Amino acid sequence: MADVSQVEFRVPLKAALGDYADRAVVLTVMDPGHRLGLRPRLALHRKGRVPATVFRSFLVNSKGRGRFYGWLPVQFEGATLIADDATAEILADVTPEINVRRLSLLEIGITLVLQRPLFILRILRLLMARNVKGATFRFARQVDALSAPSYDEWIDAQQAAERAEVPDAPGDWPTKPFVFVSIGRGTERAVAETRASLATQTWRDYAEIPASEVAGMKDGNAARPRLWMRLPAGMRLAPRALERLSRPFAFSSSVTAVYSDEDRVNKRGRRIDPFFKPAWNPPLAQSGWLPLDGALVRLADLPEGLDLGNRPMGEVIAKAAKGRRGAVLHVPRVLLHRDAPYQRMMRPVRLKADAVETPKVSVIIPTRDRADLLEACLRGLFESTDGVDLDVLVIDNDSSDSAALALMDRYEKAGSIRRLPLPGGFNFSRACNLGVEASRNELILLLNNDVEPLQPGWLSNLVRELDDPDVGAAGSLLFFPDGYVQHGGVTLGAGTVARHSFHFLHPQSGEDNGLLRERREISAVTAACLLTRKSLWMQIGGMDESNLTVAFNDVDYCVKVRQAGCAIVWTPDSALLHRESVSRGTDNTPEKLRRFAREEKTVYQRWGDILRNDPYHNPNLSLIAEDFVLEACPRDLSPRTSA
Repeated sequence: MADVSQVEFRVPLKAALGDYADRAVVLTVMDPGHRLGLRPRLALHRKGRVPATVFRSFLVNSKGRGRFYGWLPVQFEGATLIADDATAEILADVTPEINVRRLSLLEIGITLVLQRPLFILRILRLLMARNVKGATFRFARQVDALSAPSYDEWIDAQQAAERAEVPDAPGDWPTKPFVFVSIGRGTERAVAETRASLATQTWRDYAEIPASEVAGMKDGNAARPRLWMRLPAGMRLAPRALERLSRPFAFSSSVTAVYSDEDRVNKRGRRIDPFFKPAWNPPLAQSGWLPLDGALVRLADLPEGLDLGNRPMGEVIAKAAKGRRGAVLHVPRVLLHRDAPYQRMMRPVRLKADAVETPKVSVIIPTRDRADLLEACLRGLFESTDGVDLDVLVIDNDSSDSAALALMDRYEKAGSIRRLPLPGGFNFSRACNLGVEASRNELILLLNNDVEPLQPGWLSNLVRELDDPDVGAAGSLLFFPDGYVQHGGVTLGAGTVARHSFHFLHPQSGEDNGLLRERREISAVTAACLLTRKSLWMQIGGMDESNLTVAFNDVDYCVKVRQAGCAIVWTPDSALLHRESVSRGTDNTPEKLRRFAREEKTVYQRWGDILRNDPYHNPNLSLIAEDFVLEACPRDLSPRTSA
């Protein structure tokens, strides 16, 4: 193996560029000399777009054979293959043979039936529900997922890449942490397996100790950081686990805890069921969704009086971190191997009402015509919303429909709403800024006119999230009228800028890994239903009405919220129906597509590094296919925080 400095190979095309744009293709590689390595990246170049290049990855096997399936961009203008610098052989003198061809819909269908039959059934169910848009979206994502490796293949490729690593010498670290390890109760065999994995560690500065004696080892004045790990009996550590988990403590005194990804070893010794985790997420840790056995914790930060042998590690780490999100790091590597499925000790945390006074919320609803949608939205607010004092502002963008005008007039005369005119072309950001300026309350709810409540406590539950002064915005679970998920949060970097999480999934399908039932911190939420604070809005400049008139203004706002040091929370306890942009139409005309491209460019140039590294989406998982599809070549395996 040798270091490779961005070795690239042009992908030959046998037809005109236009014949490949917005088409599904299969690319095959014959690389017996391993010039590309095991995990090449495919760079797809886009004409006149930012980002100009989007990346995919796939695996090449030990015989040098690889195959990539995927949907090419609409503005496709060529492709190159980039060698995997960890596993490529630059001394080989055999040039890879690369071929690409378009796939017919029939070929795609047959391939999906053979390789992903369950997903074909899910697409058929969408069609039976007459959800053509959802079926089309998921069909394209399934084509992108065809290149995903099996977990066995993925392990082999990652292990080969790790063998090529040149680790830094712990002797060069500023300090050398010492680790105390407590092994939980279990069978003699299970305890022995855990001890055997400790004996293989590259990091030798550790000692086994009962959990009951850990508190006595605290020494805030110790020259070397003292760390503690609790391992369930039967859990095994990868050989470099203690080394990789200890390293952040050696370089920073502000680190409180470090945890990693994990999987399970079955009775035949095969690794299965990988759990690729998000960066630190307090609600998920405290609910038990986020397993934290095998985490390293700084002894000096452990609170007094905790039963360290029995309390859930999520609770232990949350109390040790004391609300400091940057104090808990996630190493996105599979360093832990369980011998049995993870047994969750807690359940989702539901916030309790503690407000003495009824909360006051200003609701901002941009609208144009469509009296049917606006009436359903207003009736939902005034007849199906409990526990909140409402100040409703309807931002009227040049409505001309007599029914819509009469509806607004009726509600305005009744004193239920305030109507603010907004002449000119549709500008969602301007509408929201105008509404916030005129609002009377600190709590601000942005609400689309095509949204209707599904439960009376939806808004009070959302308000409860902002009782925490560290939370700057909160979002809801939104459903399409057919019951499929429209919004389960937003994943940055998905596609190019961002994409709704769990889009077009059925909530009962099990594809969400349980996250649709969990309150959780997240990088962004849709402005179709977004609660925030007026003071924060003004502090960070609201929405960009000059450059982001329609698309990505909510993503831009949410990134600014997090840059200001505030968290964003998504909660399933606030559920609504969303007809998704019915009143303004779709972004499919040439003019709208050009506007979309401009806004994509604006937000990507502004926040590109952040968009590429959503802390709540694991870098071992794809940003192109659906939510839990393996990425052949992980993006960045550095320790990361959610701060």
